[in-house]
Amino acid sequence: MNMNQGKISFSNPNDADNAAKRMSRKYSEAFTTYRGKNGLWYVGGVFAKHKSKIKVNSFTDLKNAWAQYLDHENDDAVDNYIMDVSNKLDQNAEDSVDRGTDAVWTLVGLEEKIGLDLGFRNTSIYLVLEITNGITTINPKMGGAFGRHIPLMRKVAQDLIDKPVVWATWNKKGSTQWTRDEWFYKLDLNTELHTDFHGND
Repeated sequence: MNMNQGKISFSNPNDADNAAKRMSRKYSEAFTTYRGKNGLWYVGGVFAKHKSKIKVNSFTDLKNAWAQYLDHENDDAVDNYIMDVSNKLDQNAEDSVDRGTDAVWTLVGLEEKIGLDLGFRNTSIYLVLEITNGITTINPKMGGAFGRHIPLMRKVAQDLIDKPVVWATWNKKGSTQWTRDEWFYKLDLNTELHTDFHGND
């Protein structure tokens, strides 16, 4: 089995450059290439707005996609996650805000840290992502009320390393309280860009 199949990293800079040119033609935006700290090449770019709407997975999609991460048949980690998200939506006090649609954001790393290391006054565990567009690197984190879902999200994130991603956070209604680099509760493959990087345009 090819463990690199489906990834958008390139060992050859010319292959990355060709992918960037395809994306630039398709979206009329300046995609560029950059070298990651692992020595591989990636395609990145920053845009004023995304040209088309990113497909957001439904709860049914997530349940099916994340079933592979369950430890056993009776593991209810995904159901618990979906229940918490549903409860948030039902309370109607916060908006779910999609992030990552303004650029080609690649997940390049993840780490669990305690609150004290992040400047908080607690020893709770947080999952911290490393996401870059080749120009800017950000570190959104999961914890707090969604901290119990870190084991599941860690498995999801590990499967998305070196792939283009979108994510989501919660904001209070009518507020821009959280920026794209602070918190996340959902992480997903940017399926549109993932397809395009492989030349299916």
